Amino acid sequence: MKTTYHYVCACLVAMAALASSCNDFLDTTPDSRIQVDNEEKVKALLTTAYPQATFVRVTELASDNADDLNGDLNGNYDRFSEQCYRWQPVTESDNENPTMIWQDYYKAIASANHALAAMEKMGGATTEKLRALKGEALLCRAYAHFVLTNVFCMNYSKQHSDTDLGVPYITAPETTLDPKYDRGTVAHDYEMIEKDLLEGLSLMSDAIYDVPRYHFNSKAAYTFASRFYLFYQQPQKVVEYATKALGTNPEEVMRDYDAMKDMPTDNMQPRAIQYTSSSERANFLLLPVYSTDQYYFSGYTNMGGRFNNNSYVGKAEQFFATPWAPDNDAAAQSQQMFKFYWFYSQAKDVFVLPKTPVYFEEYNSANHTGYYRTIVVALKAEEALLNRAEAYALLGENDKALADINVWTKTFVADKVKYNTYKYDDNWNYIYAEQKIDRELTLASIRKWAEKYDYYLPERPLPRKHLHPDWVDLPEGSDKENLVQCILLLRRLEFLHEGMRWFDIKRYGMKIYRREINTSMNLLTLTDSMSYRDPRQAIQLPFEVQGAGLKPNPQPSATEKASFNAWGARPWEFVFKRNDK
Repeated sequence: MKTTYHYVCACLVAMAALASSCNDFLDTTPDSRIQVDNEEKVKALLTTAYPQATFVRVTELASDNADDLNGDLNGNYDRFSEQCYRWQPVTESDNENPTMIWQDYYKAIASANHALAAMEKMGGATTEKLRALKGEALLCRAYAHFVLTNVFCMNYSKQHSDTDLGVPYITAPETTLDPKYDRGTVAHDYEMIEKDLLEGLSLMSDAIYDVPRYHFNSKAAYTFASRFYLFYQQPQKVVEYATKALGTNPEEVMRDYDAMKDMPTDNMQPRAIQYTSSSERANFLLLPVYSTDQYYFSGYTNMGGRFNNNSYVGKAEQFFATPWAPDNDAAAQSQQMFKFYWFYSQAKDVFVLPKTPVYFEEYNSANHTGYYRTIVVALKAEEALLNRAEAYALLGENDKALADINVWTKTFVADKVKYNTYKYDDNWNYIYAEQKIDRELTLASIRKWAEKYDYYLPERPLPRKHLHPDWVDLPEGSDKENLVQCILLLRRLEFLHEGMRWFDIKRYGMKIYRREINTSMNLLTLTDSMSYRDPRQAIQLPFEVQGAGLKPNPQPSATEKASFNAWGARPWEFVFKRNDK
């Protein structure tokens, strides 16, 4: 496990050797002090401006992509994951915990700030390469603050963000050991992020990168801009930047699932490696991180067996409840329906997609000790496409939204499905049948899907949840709402195991529940719920950060907690039943 630093920003000590000095002691430069005084050193420093921690476990388990399977009878969990799932302040140590997120993202910010300060001391960004490096530093600073704001704060809201607590927005290197900050507001953070983002976009250049997909290349930067403006509730700008990321022919940058089709299905590693490959055209920004998520979100270990994306969620709300599902139930529940192989492990009872490869970084060859790492696809073509589809739907440009939806669908969904008829030939071998899938979605077919599945209830889980956004009018049953509901499902499938569903829940005010499910698939105990602007939607600051003087996030009062659990614990009939109208 990596060392935890007990400072507001863990990077303050880690990067102190590069800091500009403010006293005589620091002004005396040891022989080992690195002086960042030329283009190549700035470029090298910026490789540390990308975080090596991931928020995926925290936000994925907080979302509705997780249930509690068998309760205390299931020992396949750890206290950290349980705290994430139950929306509790995290007190447990883990490579994926909020302390590591806070520490590593501020460390990345510190590196960006040191690079910017170094360029100023060199006389400014006076060359083409230095201008591009300045652009990269600003984009890194904007991205890290954006993630911190959306993890540790409430979602952006025109009504509330002027008063909602933000995170400290750091724009200069540290020059003291124990600096003091206030949190500001979410609105201020978004204003500063936008300022850095726009300046960074104006300066960036792909020409300076040896391996562009590990840096803020232009496609990654434009995709980040489309995400930022989606969360900032400015759909026209989402369209502008997503289009720049995708180019004139989005099909050309969609994921090549054919590269995975002949890979083994009993071992997810080869498919996960291909998914995160730097040669994959859809991968715009890759982040190597310290993590054991590859064991948690997989089908071949028991880690995460209790709190995870179990088969009940997968069947009722995700893979078996899509707008293009065939009418034949056997065909609709076939893995062959998707180009991307989902893996169902009966022993662990999870639905997983192979996205997180496992790597072991050995630092002591004698003892074979080291760190587990994986690769996170931080920004990708599919996100730019779905961001734009959502923006078009919000703008009322339905035909354009459908066009983007269908580009994604043809990439993710097979054109036909092979399924087991459970009939036998003369040699007692199973007979298989094939059915074509109508992948082309229309307003009519999406309307039919919406009517078929109705709205989610915790005792009757379905893919559509009531939406309560305070920033857009979505009349229930309207074509606009149906389109958004469809896109939210596609995003849920696309971003499974990436932690992004949590932010969609916050943006659209979905009410989600905590449920204890038994293995018989017929009982459910409700233990908690979360509605829009529940204060727990802002992940609590690490206790080390609070100890350093930053104001913690508000927590529900005893009265509010009681209202969340007003029903108490009671069983429900847990039936995968469609609402056939």
